[in-house]
Amino acid sequence: MTTPETKWFGCTAMVWSGICPACGQGMGVIPALTCLHCALDLRGASPWDREKMLEELAWRIPVQDASALWVAPSGSVAEALYKAFKFGGKRQLGPPLGAMMAIQRDGWLPPPERVIPVPLTPKRMWSRGYNQAAELARGMAHYWSVPGMEHALKRNDGGMNLARLGRKERFAMAATDFVQGFGPTALNKGKDLAGLRCLLVDDVMTTGATLEQCGKLLVERGALLSVMVLARRLGSKA
Repeated sequence: MTTPETKWFGCTAMVWSGICPACGQGMGVIPALTCLHCALDLRGASPWDREKMLEELAWRIPVQDASALWVAPSGSVAEALYKAFKFGGKRQLGPPLGAMMAIQRDGWLPPPERVIPVPLTPKRMWSRGYNQAAELARGMAHYWSVPGMEHALKRNDGGMNLARLGRKERFAMAATDFVQGFGPTALNKGKDLAGLRCLLVDDVMTTGATLEQCGKLLVERGALLSVMVLARRLGSKA
């Protein structure tokens, strides 16, 4: 019998290399996402965390749900993991982590009908070699057997890295960074997602500026919007 626990173990086994991606130490012979020491410090997002995310976004965009796999204070294991995935070239972590996100979300809500990642600029895509949000979305779409829409949104080249900006600058930059990708046509008057439960996926939420701007574009196309991130970033380790 397949249970959420066995699914979770299967996902962690898929990324196991014997080396902890958070601290770099050996993990022995039992497949796991991290070593035992790091696992004890890895905080999953709670229903309360989900409610706080939803409160923060709901007054800005008509979002039906917001959730995260982990909460990631500065200096935490969750922060080390998403940085290893995002900046450390560990692309192979993406689809299994996406499946873990889907497993957690299954405990709260029905599956979405479309999974849509936040896009990268062409320049960033070229330098990094992959879009970390798209890798997560791919794992989620595969787990649920629903269509992924990797090119539904587009990010203009030339924008600054939002991680290096303050809150005010993040919102100003995000407002012009993102545009519609493939999808809207004159035939359907731009409402190709009308009535569909669409899940917008990103790796990290800090201020929510990126999710807000991308979400607005999807709502314009008629989407019933939810969002999920790998990690909800906080200021300091709790």
